[in-house]
Amino acid sequence: MKTCWIACATASLALSVSWGAQAQDFYANKQINLIVGSGAGGGYDGNARVLARHLPNHIPGQPGIVVQNMPGASGVKAANHLYTIAERDGTAIGAMANTMPLDPLLGSGALRLDPRQFSWVGSIGKQINVCIAWAANNFDKFQDAQQREMKVSATGATGWRALMPRILNSVADAKFRVITGYATTESMLAVERGEVDGICTTYETLTSSQQQWLADKKVTFLAQFGFEPIPAIKDVPMGLTFVKDSADLEAIRLIFLQQETGRPIVAPPGVPKERLTMLRKAFDATMKDPAFLQEAAKAQLDISPLNGAAIDDMLAKAYASSPQTIERAKVILARAVGK
Repeated sequence: MKTCWIACATASLALSVSWGAQAQDFYANKQINLIVGSGAGGGYDGNARVLARHLPNHIPGQPGIVVQNMPGASGVKAANHLYTIAERDGTAIGAMANTMPLDPLLGSGALRLDPRQFSWVGSIGKQINVCIAWAANNFDKFQDAQQREMKVSATGATGWRALMPRILNSVADAKFRVITGYATTESMLAVERGEVDGICTTYETLTSSQQQWLADKKVTFLAQFGFEPIPAIKDVPMGLTFVKDSADLEAIRLIFLQQETGRPIVAPPGVPKERLTMLRKAFDATMKDPAFLQEAAKAQLDISPLNGAAIDDMLAKAYASSPQTIERAKVILARAVGK
């Protein structure tokens, strides 16, 4: 038994060393293309570029990484490219929209692929939504928005700034009135100018673009919508507690899973196992790298990582949801966009 254990352990170590050597040999003098499914300057682009500067330090062979923006159809163009066209040898990865993993399950059907077949590397951070009110407008708690109309600003009708409050109208008896048509920056200015009472957006967006609001306590947090409290605002009520119907709650948890995937990094299907393993290990190491964390903090990025295996597990559970829960989630989303 002892001899067998030693032999097995030795074989396992040899295999691990062999994989590492093969990956190092492969990636030496190579270039990895990091495709971003949005334009330059946005949140996904910013996260991807910081990652690209540090990830190579943790990949055997230290390949270069070139960021390529591929906007189109809310990330569908980039996702389809990675799924069907990009090299499957570990030299192509992508920064995808957080709606992409569940789009075939809940979305419009524009994404005609199976996200479970992607080679998930990890996620840089969550994108947890919060609803806030301008402090001078006398909306002090979520229940105030259940009792009287509260105007909130948004961009398009299908963005989260519009969907979130409308979902809450549907399942939590809120009375949000969504005012659309603002540009991204203007939707924040509308709050400050008093054109609306508040906004529902991601916590990361607030901390990166409206630090002065938070420092001066100009806004009040009404609710946060993750599965666990954000440490910095742990006393803010969890929005899921305002959903009373059990069927609605299961559907909402499925919808909100998109926030948990946050800023996903993905490789095409069929990447060789040893290379995917190296990419995942490199990603996990980067998320703990002091130099990466220092630059991320300077850029005010939210680093709350999720590893690739956890994303695989999350998607497996989501796609195993009951037909009733999936259909209920679709109904809630359709109602939120006015269909």
